[in-house]
Amino acid sequence: MKTFFRLFFILLITVNSNAQEEIQINSPEIDKIIEELKDSLSIPAVAVGIAIKGEIKYTNTFGYSNLETHTKLKTNSVWHLCSISKQFSTVACLKLAEENKLSLSDNLCQYIDTLPKEYKRITIANLLSQTSGIKDYLNEKDLFGHLWKEVKKEVFSDSLNFSPGTSWSYSNTGFWIIAKIIEKVSGLDYNQYLEQNFFSKLGMSNTQRISWYNIVPQRVNGYVEKKNTMYNSVADMNQFCGQGDGDITSTINDLLKWNLALANGTLLQKESIANLWCPTTLKNGNKVEVFPHSAISYGMGWFIKKIKGYNIVWTPGSGFGFSASSQYIPQKDLTIIVFCNKEQFLMADDIGFSIAQKLIN
Repeated sequence: MKTFFRLFFILLITVNSNAQEEIQINSPEIDKIIEELKDSLSIPAVAVGIAIKGEIKYTNTFGYSNLETHTKLKTNSVWHLCSISKQFSTVACLKLAEENKLSLSDNLCQYIDTLPKEYKRITIANLLSQTSGIKDYLNEKDLFGHLWKEVKKEVFSDSLNFSPGTSWSYSNTGFWIIAKIIEKVSGLDYNQYLEQNFFSKLGMSNTQRISWYNIVPQRVNGYVEKKNTMYNSVADMNQFCGQGDGDITSTINDLLKWNLALANGTLLQKESIANLWCPTTLKNGNKVEVFPHSAISYGMGWFIKKIKGYNIVWTPGSGFGFSASSQYIPQKDLTIIVFCNKEQFLMADDIGFSIAQKLIN
């Protein structure tokens, strides 16, 4: 069954886009959708980028990147990607697998020392597909602001949520472990690996590890709303220590470059891309369902569902005053990127889905 789904997704990736009805961008209509949602959701600023068949067709910004200074948002404004950062960890891992430097079936004990017995059965594929059973250091263990040494000790001293490969549960811890595996296999610091193998080669000059201490030109401020009042969220980010799960900042144009390179095969082979966008199969033969009886599944780093009969794969990001979404419809070769500087779960996703609904006939 797993092989069937992989072959099916390879077929989707290789489908002749010329056979598909051409998507037309009506910029005023897209502007209207964004402006209405921005106003109704009280978002200080929204940035959107759209690419079709390998070409950037639309980029626009709305609102203020800083409410205190009334600084207008720009296309080169720098955003916190939150969990979209997991895409870089996932692609790096599959790239190393293509180079035969690791295997997705490798057990965690090959890379991490002194593991409890039940952890030794966890594979790299389990980590990437969120089927490891490892507890989330943020949402389950409340270890925000702790260094890896402390997180490792606290998380690994606890039992797994379930036997690896038997269920699904979102775990930021798994992607921090992936970053450590990338470092061990490549011999490079995680951020150096991303810079040398991805960012530099793709011309993503405004993409880097997050730092709230460094001066970053055009940085966007993140906000949270409490009782109809907007507050800065920067103080929380000063304590963030995670790696591989939500630690990258970028711009609309840089992330469009990333998505285009992924879609056109510059970054990975088609078989590897199918792993990213193919629903994960559990040990009982069932596909992962993110929510019981839902139509949402998960591959490796990407969620999967359908819009108007087309598969859409996406990575959401939320936290610390931001909401972000990176969406792709393989059959249409359509990419939609949405950034918001207000923290609300799935807010950017819903804006992107609304745009997708409008563009797909």
